[in-house]
Amino acid sequence: MVRDVVSSQGGVAVYRQIAAIMRSRIAQGEYPPGYVLPAEQDLARQFGVGRDSMRDALAALRGEGLIETRRGFRSKVREAPVRTQVELAPGTTVTARMPTPEERVEQDVFEGVPMLVVGDRTYPADRFELHVP
Repeated sequence: MVRDVVSSQGGVAVYRQIAAIMRSRIAQGEYPPGYVLPAEQDLARQFGVGRDSMRDALAALRGEGLIETRRGFRSKVREAPVRTQVELAPGTTVTARMPTPEERVEQDVFEGVPMLVVGDRTYPADRFELHVP
């Protein structure tokens, strides 16, 4: 098996290098939507790193909304969500925050995906685009 090349030299954290390689594979379709990633220990072996570095890389990709992880299952590449446009009036204040546990369940928000707060409404950031006409 050919190992992917990551280096502890050069100033870029190993987990960030792994995340960049995997992000590229997702973008290029090598890991298409719905693709179930190899087990964590197999990925760590493939990249020649420890499980902690592999976990950190997967956490980064999960935080970007590129993969989803459910306890007891292997991680898989997320389907690109359909985005809905939300029209904003000029001068509208928008903030972002992480969802509450209830919002995550209620709105089926994956770990790492923030909520956009517009007035008294909240929107999962991975499924809504804000637009000022």
